[in-house]
Amino acid sequence: MRKMKNNRLTNKKSPQRLRRLIAVIAAGALTIHGAMSILPSQANAESADISIRNWHPSSVLTVPELKPSWTAQVDNYLKMDEAYSGRHAVAKEGKVFTFAGSRLIAIDAKTGKRLWSYGKDLKPYLVYDHGVIYGLTADQRPYAVNAKTGKLKWQSKTSILIDARYGTEALVPTSDTLYAIKGSMTFALDKATGKLHWKMNEPAGEGNGTDYLHEADGVVLRTFLVQGALTSIQLNAYDKKTGKKLWEDFGQGAALQIKDGLVYSVDYYSPLLFDYQSLPDRKLIVNVFNLKTGEKKGTREYNWKLSGEPPYQYGGGSSFMTGGKLYVDQGDKVAEYHFDTYKTGLAPLRTFQRPYGEEWELIGLLQERLIFQNRNTGGLAGSKLVNGRVIGWNSDAPAAQIDVYGKGIYRAQRNGTLLGINLLTAKPVFRVKTGADLHESTLMTNGMIIIQAEGKLLGVKVPASLR
Repeated sequence: MRKMKNNRLTNKKSPQRLRRLIAVIAAGALTIHGAMSILPSQANAESADISIRNWHPSSVLTVPELKPSWTAQVDNYLKMDEAYSGRHAVAKEGKVFTFAGSRLIAIDAKTGKRLWSYGKDLKPYLVYDHGVIYGLTADQRPYAVNAKTGKLKWQSKTSILIDARYGTEALVPTSDTLYAIKGSMTFALDKATGKLHWKMNEPAGEGNGTDYLHEADGVVLRTFLVQGALTSIQLNAYDKKTGKKLWEDFGQGAALQIKDGLVYSVDYYSPLLFDYQSLPDRKLIVNVFNLKTGEKKGTREYNWKLSGEPPYQYGGGSSFMTGGKLYVDQGDKVAEYHFDTYKTGLAPLRTFQRPYGEEWELIGLLQERLIFQNRNTGGLAGSKLVNGRVIGWNSDAPAAQIDVYGKGIYRAQRNGTLLGINLLTAKPVFRVKTGADLHESTLMTNGMIIIQAEGKLLGVKVPASLR
């Protein structure tokens, strides 16, 4: 009882103490108010016009991480010189050929050891063919270097420098000729000596040539972008020995097939004249020309109808040839035809489902799978030939570069990693940290993949499951 009484006495405050406590609190409040009155006035933060939070966590694939066998510093052409993007490195013979300090160098793909270097102030462009590296000097003179020793074989006296605005540049080696493309110009050089045989310009191209060049039966085919009331592609044929133009045909593209003296080429001009929004009818037109004279020998039409109601979209039309089969994107499906057994009204051998959405473009056939690329994201999807089932290869970041070798999809991503995926099973296999945002084509030679990141190469041993 005494203890409880003491507690009550202790908690009870006299009127005098209560008045003193109130005074202290009031003085403190005045002090704080006074302090705030002498601080600078605070501006309220503005509200965002739009503020969105993403509550959906991105998936992160859990896969083994592989360490590079080696890393080498090289010239960074991913940002420096976009005109040569994709042309400044190749991997062959167990070696990687690229540039460092504007010099051509060779690196052992297994160890990363530098084997040799050549030249100075070279253009970051190279092509490999049968043990020889072909490139361009600072003043754009083609040269040839022995890929094994790094010794110069020849340097041409001819420069292909025409006009800096002409973006298309390419070197195309054939059996005995090195063709150099510069815009709408074509140069034919002796492959053994670099001596100029002839050069030719297509005036209608006005400098706008593609990098397509094909040689067959003494004829050289090239395509150009020709502007007019309607801009389209144009197919030209030249005599291999003299460079004389044999014929041209506006609206025709690269050859689907050259066989028995005939050129089979897709007509890209006629569809431009078609009111595709009003009518569901579609057709792929393949014209047939005499290779040497350009005389038109026939026309093939592959027809289909789009489903739905107007206005219709363009509805596919992309096509490619492989193994004697023609594959045509027909809007909601892909049709397969025997190319050599054409007749009017020919029905497809079979059709395949394509990925949903107009953003998917048919680009090829690999491992018995039709391959499609998403125009917006660059991602890949496939359709199995055996059952038509659409498949995808999942990832966990936007792609900077995707390359496929055999059973492996090598996806260099914008999060500083490269993801290796099994093409057949669609399962991720490994990851490599690259530390880069931008990447170029992943190369492969002698059981190694060579990752091109910003200013460096990384050599990684390919897992057995992807070989």
